[in-house]
Amino acid sequence: MSKRMLSKVSAAILILTVIFYQAAAAPQDTVDAPASPEGRASDIDESDIEERALNFLNVNNWNEQAIDSRYNGADATALAYALNRIYTGTAASYKKMVKLQLYLFQKFDDAGDVNDKYYFNVAYYFLNIRKNKYYNSLTNEQKRKLNEYKSYLPPSLDFIFFQPNFCLMNRKYLQHMYAADRAIDGQRDYIFVFTNNNNNVNKRPWTTQVTDVSNDRQTKLKFTLKHNQSKRVAYLERNSYNGQSNMVAAWHSSFQQPNNADWTVELYQNQLIFKQNGRLICASDSMYNNNRRYVFGQGGHGNGNNAPECQWYAKECP
Repeated sequence: MSKRMLSKVSAAILILTVIFYQAAAAPQDTVDAPASPEGRASDIDESDIEERALNFLNVNNWNEQAIDSRYNGADATALAYALNRIYTGTAASYKKMVKLQLYLFQKFDDAGDVNDKYYFNVAYYFLNIRKNKYYNSLTNEQKRKLNEYKSYLPPSLDFIFFQPNFCLMNRKYLQHMYAADRAIDGQRDYIFVFTNNNNNVNKRPWTTQVTDVSNDRQTKLKFTLKHNQSKRVAYLERNSYNGQSNMVAAWHSSFQQPNNADWTVELYQNQLIFKQNGRLICASDSMYNNNRRYVFGQGGHGNGNNAPECQWYAKECP
């Protein structure tokens, strides 16, 4: 078992241990995420990534030696983007792209580097590799490696990219977000975090629709968060209802998407941070009633790395 796999197992055990402890003790306590490894390249901003990409986009003949001569962990995101652009729609370009993406991931893993943006983007690249019409032309060894490397990714990425549905558990409260049957009005329903994880089980699962809005220097994605049962989408309601503004709500229509329904998603360790115009999806300390916690689009949390109430684990539904 690789060091990265051992780390993932340890992280899962830590989360489960805290959940069991909180169930017996104080359910409102926060849980620390697994310790951030040294050398984490998570704080590289968007402009920095685009600047780094310029170092690689003019390389005309990518191969293993070209990767070796340019590699460092901080540049993994830009490197992977350049390799992704090798694919031009032909079987030959697809096979070359896959070969080099797998080589880069192996190099990244062997080095013990940590880069949340790279993890996030390469999960999307792995998804597209598997969905591609030329996938069956890969060798069995390449398919095996692809599945193995996918298993090395933080578990939340597996759920939002590869699984048909998932639950979202808040890091601070260790409680799940769900779309309620309680209507705000005729067009929108409440979204709550329910304080009892044994209730409302069938209302918890979510799915995502991913839209690629990349530019010519980096991969950019938008996510629509859709409630699996009702097919209603989670969006940011900027108007005030019942004295509450900036609620995250569920839109009634399953065929008409409301404004403010597109979210960017960032990875921090194994937590997902949903963002829209400077606001993050956060579980509030404000309660609708004794059992239901509001979910707001909150500002003022920066990138969200220090706000556990705005961080979510994507996981298998209980």
